[in-house]
Amino acid sequence: MSGRQQPTQAPPHVDKDTQGRFGNGVQWGRSLRTRIALWAGLVNVVLLLLLALTAAWFGRRAIEEDARHDTRASTQEAASRLDDAMRVVTITTQGVSNLVASSNLDAEELTITLRAMVKATPGCAGGLLILEPRQRDDAMFARYVAANGRDRDLAADGYAFRNQGWYQRTVAAPAGWWSEPYLNETAGGVWMVTYNMPLRDPGRGAVTRGMVSLDLPLSNLTEMVESMANMPGWRVSLVAPAGTLAMNPEVEVEQLETLDDYIRRVGRHDFAPAAEAVRSRQRVQFVHTDLKSAEKRYTVVEPVGDSGWMLLVAQSYGLIVARLNHALYLLIAVGALLALICMLVVRKLARRISRPMERLSDSAAHLAQGHYETPVPHTGGSDEVGQMARTLEHARVSIRQQLHEIEEMGAARQKIESELSIARDIQLAMLPPGCVIDRQGIHLEAQAQLEPAKAVGGDFYSFLETGDGRLWFVIGDVSDKGVPAALFMARTMTVLEVAARATQSLELVLAEASRRLVEGNDTCMFATVLCGTIDTQSGDCIMASAGHDAPLLLLPDGSTEWVPVEPGPPLGFEISLDFPLWRGTLPDGATLVAYTDGVTEAFNQDNEAYGVERLRAALQPQYSAREQCQRLIAQVHAFTNPAPQSDDITVLAIQLRRVAAVPATSPYDISPQELAHADAIDDPA
Repeated sequence: MSGRQQPTQAPPHVDKDTQGRFGNGVQWGRSLRTRIALWAGLVNVVLLLLLALTAAWFGRRAIEEDARHDTRASTQEAASRLDDAMRVVTITTQGVSNLVASSNLDAEELTITLRAMVKATPGCAGGLLILEPRQRDDAMFARYVAANGRDRDLAADGYAFRNQGWYQRTVAAPAGWWSEPYLNETAGGVWMVTYNMPLRDPGRGAVTRGMVSLDLPLSNLTEMVESMANMPGWRVSLVAPAGTLAMNPEVEVEQLETLDDYIRRVGRHDFAPAAEAVRSRQRVQFVHTDLKSAEKRYTVVEPVGDSGWMLLVAQSYGLIVARLNHALYLLIAVGALLALICMLVVRKLARRISRPMERLSDSAAHLAQGHYETPVPHTGGSDEVGQMARTLEHARVSIRQQLHEIEEMGAARQKIESELSIARDIQLAMLPPGCVIDRQGIHLEAQAQLEPAKAVGGDFYSFLETGDGRLWFVIGDVSDKGVPAALFMARTMTVLEVAARATQSLELVLAEASRRLVEGNDTCMFATVLCGTIDTQSGDCIMASAGHDAPLLLLPDGSTEWVPVEPGPPLGFEISLDFPLWRGTLPDGATLVAYTDGVTEAFNQDNEAYGVERLRAALQPQYSAREQCQRLIAQVHAFTNPAPQSDDITVLAIQLRRVAAVPATSPYDISPQELAHADAIDDPA
């Protein structure tokens, strides 16, 4: 059989001693015997590991629990120290706020009070007091007192503090709040944090008169946890109320990066529980693996009182269990060595068992390469290998037989496709080309386009010029598709054309076709037909329908209307003589458009039909009859793409235009098209 390799002799079995491989080229590391040895060794290793892990589990559990307790206690102690230091600031600020709000101090007394507040607060770098005037004539007090003596009168300097976000937030806040770390250039480029408190008169609903705040160097806070951060395996982070990392071993405070931004930037999604605890101001402890260093850690998140600050402390598990792991690694190494020795011994024993399987695998590989003439060995065995060999041999014989059948089917299919292609060409050749009639001031263009869904289809159309100056046209759709529809279509076209040549009456044409198509129609196929005649001189039109959709009339102004052709019964079911006629006249510049249901019932991939509304919108008066057909079918395909065409598509268009008569200037007849061409040449524009 062509396209298959057929070896003349069975391929030799390859021995492992000649090429270092087993069976059909399987390397020794992947062979069955090696895998048996590996599994045997693995069982020994697992037993040793279980023994070692069981012994180490109790010790590791105790060590881990002690380490967690130590981390929690150290974190809570550090958070308590921070809270005490920050509480001193909040209490002092609250005292000054109450004093100023409940008394009527002058500017000098306010300055003295503010300076005393700064000196009384340990580590305070400065304080700010802003007091709005109670009355219009009162003076504004806005003064900053620094511990280093660099005081500043904000009111005298004209500093627009009311426009600053920190002032607006403070006077609107119900209580005091801690700021994020910021660089204080006035204090000599020192990173600061500030506690801000609104200043209000006593009583409920009192008006806010200003604010008071104290500056605290950030180093005063970080120094309290610096010793813990320098311990081996410990990592300490201090997070400001808005999430800024005020202290972190990887992020400098100058970066002003929040904890959430840090997690997104370095991909530390293992730290997400800590970020959630910071946002909710909740205490939490959890074990996680650092996605950046792949190190396992135990992290504790502790709120610093009610200040909004959060302390994060993480301890490495590597240092916690380093000594215990050393002993475990030694035990595992010894066990691995013993397992290796066991695997080598088992591999020798597995060689005898695996050799039949290796040869069977070699035969299967040759079958995969197309060598179906080589018999499968070991088919006489009574064990699992023999059963598998017999199954492969049965598959080999079946594949050979099926390949032969596929080759015969392919040849038959190729012959059918060739015949269908010829049938398609013959069917399309039966359809007439469009026609253009120019006669006594009348320009009539009749065009049609058909696209079958398969190689051949059941749609059809035709044009005939009769001897009395009329154009006879027909469009139809057979109820089926494929070869049966194409044969019925050819018969229907022949019957209609013969009847049309024999009589001018559309009723008689359809009646004769109805009678002839019923004869011998055992398959009960039928066809819907729309036929008509147009007087090429006057434009008078007569149409009759045998179950076909009514055509559309496209007027010169772009509007469309249905032609009310009353349908009769389809052709092929039963003999009928009742086919009502529609009579009318095509307006000047109008286009009559008929179609099959393959247009309106074309479905896209969302199972949505093209429909009559899209059909009407696709028709434009400025295009010729040929262009109307081409554009409509193109838009149908664009709508359904990428869904396949489900039915034959046929469009027929007839356009009528009246051309004004122009006197001829020569003894020869000049058509309107030639006259227009001549005018265009003579016109300099």
